[in-house]
Amino acid sequence: SAQNSLFFGNNNDDSMYQVSLMHAFMHGEYDGVITVGDFKSHGDIGLGTFEGVNGEMIVLDGVVYQAAADGSINVMQDNETIPFGTITNFDEDGNITNITAKNFDDLTGKLDKAIDKYGTNNMYIIKLKGDFSKITVRSVEKQEKPYKEFTDVAAVDQKVFNHTDQTGTIVAVYFPEYMNELNMHGWHLHFLSDNKENGGHVLNLTDFNGSGQIDEIHEFNMILPTDDSFTNMNFTEDMSNKISSVE
Repeated sequence: SAQNSLFFGNNNDDSMYQVSLMHAFMHGEYDGVITVGDFKSHGDIGLGTFEGVNGEMIVLDGVVYQAAADGSINVMQDNETIPFGTITNFDEDGNITNITAKNFDDLTGKLDKAIDKYGTNNMYIIKLKGDFSKITVRSVEKQEKPYKEFTDVAAVDQKVFNHTDQTGTIVAVYFPEYMNELNMHGWHLHFLSDNKENGGHVLNLTDFNGSGQIDEIHEFNMILPTDDSFTNMNFTEDMSNKISSVE
Protein backbone atom coordinates (compact mmCIF):
# COMPACT_ATOMS: atom_id res chain seq x y z
CA SER A 1 0.00 0.00 0.00
CA ALA A 2 1.03 3.63 -0.38
CA GLN A 3 1.17 3.97 3.39
CA ASN A 4 3.65 1.07 3.65
CA SER A 5 5.89 2.36 0.88
CA LEU A 6 6.02 5.79 2.53
CA PHE A 7 6.72 4.26 5.91
CA PHE A 8 9.33 1.73 4.84
CA GLY A 9 10.86 3.47 1.83
CA ASN A 10 11.29 1.70 -1.46
CA ASN A 11 14.66 0.09 -0.90
CA ASN A 12 15.13 -3.56 -1.79
CA ASP A 13 16.59 -4.48 1.55
CA ASP A 14 13.80 -4.54 4.09
CA SER A 15 14.68 -6.21 7.34
CA MET A 16 13.46 -9.51 8.72
CA TYR A 17 11.55 -8.66 11.89
CA GLN A 18 11.41 -11.45 14.45
CA VAL A 19 9.41 -11.93 17.62
CA SER A 20 11.40 -13.81 20.29
CA LEU A 21 13.91 -16.53 19.40
CA MET A 22 13.58 -20.19 18.49
CA HIS A 23 15.66 -21.29 21.49
CA ALA A 24 13.19 -19.66 23.92
CA PHE A 25 10.18 -20.97 21.99
CA MET A 26 11.56 -24.54 22.12
CA HIS A 27 11.81 -24.15 25.92
CA GLY A 28 8.10 -23.32 26.15
CA GLU A 29 8.02 -19.53 25.93
CA TYR A 30 4.49 -19.32 24.43
CA ASP A 31 3.09 -16.12 25.95
CA GLY A 32 2.33 -13.40 23.42
CA VAL A 33 5.03 -10.73 23.01
CA ILE A 34 3.33 -8.35 20.56
CA THR A 35 -0.10 -8.06 18.96
CA VAL A 36 -1.00 -9.11 15.44
CA GLY A 37 -1.66 -5.43 14.70
CA ASP A 38 1.88 -4.44 15.72
CA PHE A 39 3.39 -7.39 13.88
CA LYS A 40 1.68 -6.41 10.61
CA SER A 41 3.27 -2.96 10.77
CA HIS A 42 6.63 -4.69 10.12
CA GLY A 43 5.73 -6.47 6.91
CA ASP A 44 3.27 -8.28 4.66
CA ILE A 45 4.66 -11.85 4.42
CA GLY A 46 5.86 -14.27 7.08
CA LEU A 47 5.09 -17.12 9.43
CA GLY A 48 4.91 -17.97 13.11
CA THR A 49 2.34 -19.00 15.70
CA PHE A 50 -0.07 -17.48 18.25
CA GLU A 51 -0.24 -17.28 22.06
CA GLY A 52 -0.09 -20.76 23.57
CA VAL A 53 1.01 -22.20 20.18
CA ASN A 54 -2.56 -21.79 18.98
CA GLY A 55 -2.12 -23.13 15.44
CA GLU A 56 0.25 -22.13 12.66
CA MET A 57 0.55 -18.62 11.23
CA ILE A 58 0.78 -17.71 7.55
CA VAL A 59 1.10 -14.03 6.62
CA LEU A 60 0.29 -13.36 2.97
CA ASP A 61 -0.41 -10.03 1.26
CA GLY A 62 -0.62 -8.33 4.65
CA VAL A 63 -3.27 -10.69 6.07
CA VAL A 64 -2.46 -12.81 9.14
CA TYR A 65 -4.03 -16.27 8.83
CA GLN A 66 -4.25 -19.03 11.43
CA ALA A 67 -4.24 -22.67 10.37
CA ALA A 68 -5.96 -24.03 13.47
CA ALA A 69 -5.62 -27.49 15.02
CA ASP A 70 -9.15 -28.38 13.82
CA GLY A 71 -8.04 -27.82 10.22
CA SER A 72 -9.85 -24.51 9.73
CA ILE A 73 -8.26 -21.32 8.35
CA ASN A 74 -9.07 -18.08 10.16
CA VAL A 75 -8.09 -14.45 9.71
CA MET A 76 -6.69 -13.34 13.06
CA GLN A 77 -7.81 -10.14 14.76
CA ASP A 78 -5.33 -7.36 15.51
CA ASN A 79 -5.58 -7.89 19.28
CA GLU A 80 -4.41 -11.54 19.15
CA THR A 81 -0.83 -11.96 20.39
CA ILE A 82 2.27 -13.67 19.01
CA PRO A 83 5.00 -15.51 20.97
CA PHE A 84 7.16 -16.30 17.94
CA GLY A 85 7.14 -15.19 14.32
CA THR A 86 9.04 -13.62 11.42
CA ILE A 87 7.77 -11.06 8.93
CA THR A 88 9.15 -8.78 6.21
CA ASN A 89 7.94 -6.56 3.41
CA PHE A 90 8.17 -8.62 0.25
CA ASP A 91 10.46 -7.18 -2.42
CA GLU A 92 11.16 -9.37 -5.43
CA ASP A 93 14.93 -9.63 -5.94
CA GLY A 94 14.73 -12.62 -8.28
CA ASN A 95 12.44 -15.37 -9.43
CA ILE A 96 12.37 -19.05 -10.31
CA THR A 97 10.13 -20.11 -13.17
CA ASN A 98 8.88 -23.63 -13.83
CA ILE A 99 9.82 -25.36 -10.59
CA THR A 100 8.89 -29.01 -10.40
CA ALA A 101 9.58 -30.99 -7.24
CA LYS A 102 8.75 -34.61 -6.43
CA ASN A 103 8.80 -34.17 -2.66
CA PHE A 104 9.81 -31.87 0.21
CA ASP A 105 13.55 -32.55 0.01
CA ASP A 106 13.51 -32.13 -3.76
CA LEU A 107 11.80 -28.75 -3.34
CA THR A 108 14.16 -27.45 -0.64
CA GLY A 109 17.09 -28.65 -2.76
CA LYS A 110 15.77 -26.57 -5.67
CA LEU A 111 15.37 -23.59 -3.33
CA ASP A 112 18.98 -24.07 -2.15
CA LYS A 113 20.12 -23.90 -5.77
CA ALA A 114 18.00 -20.80 -6.37
CA ILE A 115 19.68 -18.84 -3.54
CA ASP A 116 23.21 -20.10 -4.25
CA LYS A 117 23.93 -17.26 -6.64
CA TYR A 118 22.83 -14.66 -4.08
CA GLY A 119 24.76 -16.29 -1.22
CA THR A 120 23.70 -18.72 1.50
CA ASN A 121 24.76 -16.37 4.31
CA ASN A 122 21.79 -14.05 3.76
CA MET A 123 18.20 -14.51 4.90
CA TYR A 124 15.47 -15.17 2.35
CA ILE A 125 11.74 -15.40 1.95
CA ILE A 126 10.53 -17.20 -1.16
CA LYS A 127 6.89 -17.03 -2.17
CA LEU A 128 6.03 -20.24 -4.06
CA LYS A 129 2.81 -20.44 -6.03
CA GLY A 130 1.54 -23.54 -7.76
CA ASP A 131 -0.15 -26.93 -7.64
CA PHE A 132 0.50 -29.91 -5.41
CA SER A 133 -0.82 -33.39 -6.03
CA LYS A 134 -0.44 -33.96 -2.26
CA ILE A 135 0.66 -31.79 0.63
CA THR A 136 1.01 -32.81 4.29
CA VAL A 137 0.70 -30.01 6.84
CA ARG A 138 0.56 -29.85 10.61
CA SER A 139 -0.97 -27.60 13.16
CA VAL A 140 -0.78 -27.61 16.95
CA GLU A 141 -3.44 -27.52 19.66
CA LYS A 142 -3.38 -24.52 21.96
CA GLN A 143 -1.33 -25.19 25.09
CA GLU A 144 -2.29 -24.42 28.67
CA LYS A 145 0.12 -23.47 31.46
CA PRO A 146 2.43 -24.78 32.74
CA TYR A 147 3.77 -24.94 29.17
CA LYS A 148 5.77 -27.98 28.13
CA GLU A 149 8.78 -27.89 25.80
CA PHE A 150 7.91 -27.79 22.11
CA THR A 151 9.35 -31.24 21.36
CA ASP A 152 6.76 -32.63 23.83
CA VAL A 153 4.01 -30.50 22.26
CA ALA A 154 4.87 -31.80 18.78
CA ALA A 155 4.88 -35.39 20.09
CA VAL A 156 1.45 -35.16 21.73
CA ASP A 157 -0.62 -32.26 20.38
CA GLN A 158 0.36 -32.08 16.71
CA LYS A 159 -2.48 -32.55 14.20
CA VAL A 160 -1.46 -33.74 10.72
CA PHE A 161 -3.55 -33.19 7.60
CA ASN A 162 -3.03 -34.77 4.17
CA HIS A 163 -4.56 -32.76 1.32
CA THR A 164 -4.71 -33.78 -2.33
CA ASP A 165 -4.94 -31.66 -5.50
CA GLN A 166 -4.15 -28.31 -3.87
CA THR A 167 -3.42 -24.96 -5.48
CA GLY A 168 -1.88 -22.38 -3.23
CA THR A 169 1.13 -20.56 -1.82
CA ILE A 170 4.06 -21.68 0.28
CA VAL A 171 5.84 -19.05 2.36
CA ALA A 172 9.41 -20.40 2.59
CA VAL A 173 11.71 -18.70 5.10
CA TYR A 174 15.45 -19.34 5.07
CA PHE A 175 17.92 -18.56 7.86
CA PRO A 176 21.65 -19.26 7.49
CA GLU A 177 23.49 -21.84 9.60
CA TYR A 178 25.09 -19.24 11.89
CA MET A 179 21.63 -18.02 13.01
CA ASN A 180 20.62 -21.45 14.33
CA GLU A 181 18.89 -21.13 17.73
CA LEU A 182 17.82 -17.57 16.88
CA ASN A 183 15.64 -19.31 14.31
CA MET A 184 15.46 -22.64 12.49
CA HIS A 185 18.39 -22.68 10.08
CA GLY A 186 17.63 -23.75 6.53
CA TRP A 187 14.09 -23.77 5.17
CA HIS A 188 10.85 -23.41 7.14
CA LEU A 189 7.70 -23.73 5.01
CA HIS A 190 4.07 -22.82 5.71
CA PHE A 191 1.25 -23.38 3.19
CA LEU A 192 -2.08 -21.68 2.45
CA SER A 193 -4.44 -22.88 -0.26
CA ASP A 194 -5.87 -20.34 -2.71
CA ASN A 195 -9.41 -21.12 -1.51
CA LYS A 196 -8.27 -20.38 2.11
CA GLU A 197 -9.55 -23.77 3.27
CA ASN A 198 -6.29 -25.62 4.02
CA GLY A 199 -2.91 -24.71 5.44
CA GLY A 200 -0.23 -25.18 8.06
CA HIS A 201 3.43 -26.03 8.62
CA VAL A 202 4.59 -28.15 5.66
CA LEU A 203 5.85 -31.64 6.57
CA ASN A 204 5.84 -33.18 3.09
CA LEU A 205 4.52 -32.75 -0.43
CA THR A 206 4.24 -34.65 -3.70
CA ASP A 207 4.59 -33.32 -7.24
CA PHE A 208 4.76 -29.56 -6.97
CA ASN A 209 4.57 -27.51 -10.17
CA GLY A 210 4.84 -23.76 -9.98
CA SER A 211 7.07 -20.73 -9.70
CA GLY A 212 8.69 -18.63 -7.01
CA GLN A 213 9.65 -15.07 -6.17
CA ILE A 214 12.78 -14.50 -4.10
CA ASP A 215 13.30 -11.76 -1.51
CA GLU A 216 16.92 -11.48 -0.32
CA ILE A 217 17.21 -9.93 3.15
CA HIS A 218 20.29 -8.42 4.83
CA GLU A 219 18.90 -6.85 7.98
CA PHE A 220 17.53 -8.43 11.13
CA ASN A 221 15.46 -6.91 13.95
CA MET A 222 14.34 -8.92 16.96
CA ILE A 223 12.05 -8.12 19.87
CA LEU A 224 12.49 -10.18 23.06
CA PRO A 225 9.90 -11.25 25.64
CA THR A 226 10.02 -9.26 28.87
CA ASP A 227 8.38 -11.75 31.26
CA ASP A 228 10.13 -13.49 34.15
CA SER A 229 10.20 -16.90 32.49
CA PHE A 230 12.32 -15.45 29.66
CA THR A 231 14.45 -13.30 31.97
CA ASN A 232 15.34 -16.34 34.09
CA MET A 233 15.68 -18.86 31.25
CA ASN A 234 18.88 -20.90 31.03
CA PHE A 235 20.21 -20.78 27.47
CA THR A 236 23.25 -23.04 27.97
CA GLU A 237 21.57 -26.18 26.58
CA ASP A 238 22.37 -26.80 22.91
CA MET A 239 18.89 -26.93 21.33
CA SER A 240 19.97 -27.60 17.74
CA ASN A 241 18.98 -31.29 17.75
CA LYS A 242 15.61 -30.52 19.28
CA ILE A 243 15.03 -27.74 16.74
CA SER A 244 15.88 -30.03 13.80
CA SER A 245 13.60 -32.76 15.20
CA VAL A 246 10.48 -30.60 14.80
CA GLU A 247 11.23 -29.06 11.38
